[in-house]
Amino acid sequence: MHLFDAGMVAFAAHHALEGRVEWPLSYQVPRMLRATLREDPAPYVLCWNADRLRKRERWPAYRDRPEIWDEAGRDDFLLLLDVLAGLGAVQYRADGWEADEVLAALVHRHADGGGEELVIRSDDKDFMQLLSGRVWMEGRVRGTVRHSDVKDVLGVGPAYVADFLALAGDQADGIPRIVPPATARELLESRGHVRSWIDRDLRVEPELKRTLEERRDQVLLNLELVDLSEEAVGEPPDPMLGGWCDGAILRSAADRTGIGWLAEDDPEEDWKPLRRWGRAARDRLGV
Repeated sequence: MHLFDAGMVAFAAHHALEGRVEWPLSYQVPRMLRATLREDPAPYVLCWNADRLRKRERWPAYRDRPEIWDEAGRDDFLLLLDVLAGLGAVQYRADGWEADEVLAALVHRHADGGGEELVIRSDDKDFMQLLSGRVWMEGRVRGTVRHSDVKDVLGVGPAYVADFLALAGDQADGIPRIVPPATARELLESRGHVRSWIDRDLRVEPELKRTLEERRDQVLLNLELVDLSEEAVGEPPDPMLGGWCDGAILRSAADRTGIGWLAEDDPEEDWKPLRRWGRAARDRLGV
């Protein structure tokens, strides 16, 4: 089953067609999904950021960048959600939740079911902490990343990705650096997980000891922000299933946008895989 960090797909669609078509998200995102499923037919789920993120309330600098609806426009974004529902996509978007948290909760819930692999469609290194023999990543930048590849990418294994990011920071997500990456790796290799030693009297060189003591609270906040463990994310929210496989929604979108194939009583043959594998996702997830 494919678990999409859907915002990344939407950003790619927007930047590919910005200024060329009036509704770039509604027009292009379904086409990108269709192409992916043609290459690797499988059930699929789309995970979206909410308007309000709990993590940003904890640390205002977290992901301090425009969301897709800021860049492409809220009308196109909301219409896209309707179009995808009408085409049969299973989508998750819940107040307070980041797409990463939703996706992680789904991985924890379903990674052991039936021996089927879960493919995380993203390049976000936060997801590397979720990788295992049955969970791997596929991205536009790094390509395929399996659990055995994580140490080559970050210098630590999946079990220590959250600890590494809490110490070394993540500029892309606004996570401040505490120590250089090499120092972070040395601490984790010699002492283990951050929470097991952050409150101890560490025998390290004085400047590093002072840094860790003075920035202890920031280290723990960083860890809270990057941790995608089952304990951190909890149970997944309910999916958005309103308008699922509803042709009337597609025809209404066609009237609004002029996208011709949306007006069909039943989507043309090329679009049926989105419904077929959307149904399979609902069966796999039990929703």
